[in-house]
Amino acid sequence: MNRLSRYATGLLVASVVTAGIAFFESPTGESLQLLLGIALVYGVGTAVALRYWPILRSKDGPKWVTGAFAGVMTFGCLSLLNGVAPSPNFGVAVLGYGLAGFGFVSGIAFEHGRDPSL
Repeated sequence: MNRLSRYATGLLVASVVTAGIAFFESPTGESLQLLLGIALVYGVGTAVALRYWPILRSKDGPKWVTGAFAGVMTFGCLSLLNGVAPSPNFGVAVLGYGLAGFGFVSGIAFEHGRDPSL
């Protein structure tokens, strides 16, 4: 996928996720900062994930790392959902999920771009 398509798809994903959270969550004092964080993380994360899509969809090797990542990410997001404010905050959980996913695809990008001579 070319760069323009990746960026356009990232912008679309960021817009849809951010608009969905803005629509369904009641506004608070931190809403703007939270929505900006969600938009940035999902936009850049999607663009990076699409760049390394063949590696992400690879069937080679064991999948225990992916399983462990998914389990820990789920636990972390549920903890954020219930532990940030007196009432559950779905936007915080969505941001946590996006940060975890971004960290995962960034790790793939760093490993893929690493110089094997080091």
